[in-house]
Amino acid sequence: MAPRLLEPILAQVERIDRTIRRIRPIRPNAVLGIERHRHRGEPVRLRDGTLVRRGDRADIVHFDNRRMQEWAAEGWQLLGLRECRDEMRYLAARIAGEPDFDPPLAYTGTSLLAVLGQRIGFERRPHPRGGWTWLENWYARTILARWAREGRGRVLLGRGNLEIADVWISVAELVRRYGPRPAGEEDQ
Repeated sequence: MAPRLLEPILAQVERIDRTIRRIRPIRPNAVLGIERHRHRGEPVRLRDGTLVRRGDRADIVHFDNRRMQEWAAEGWQLLGLRECRDEMRYLAARIAGEPDFDPPLAYTGTSLLAVLGQRIGFERRPHPRGGWTWLENWYARTILARWAREGRGRVLLGRGNLEIADVWISVAELVRRYGPRPAGEEDQ
């Protein structure tokens, strides 16, 4: 975790990073943002059989950390799940109903909050180890310490090692889970 002295600098780095990566909210005031991205890693086969190969479009889902601060003040788990599910329904409706919408093959993300991704239908996978993994973990813990209600203490509260993990969901699975339902069918 970064020393407190670096927190304002890292907050500015985060704003610049979101601009450079062109992360756009799923909808106005959304907690989830999307970054257009081509997969650069090893092929990934998802549970529904979707195979994401190097070069396939696999857009990256990002949390808006300003919105996460709002959740933290209000008991973030239930509010977060509700908002994320609403945004996934919104995204599925756009995919299913807008002919000009250009969806990727899958959506992916990397987060300390991968368990939240699991709860809204993403598959959780270990993050590949590499030279930058320690830096990614350090940066993610610093962000969590900044927005969590418990502050820096939250980073110490996790069950087991608090490390980033990857989440994946195919567009087909997203639409199956969150897309428009025939009349009479229950919501998941």
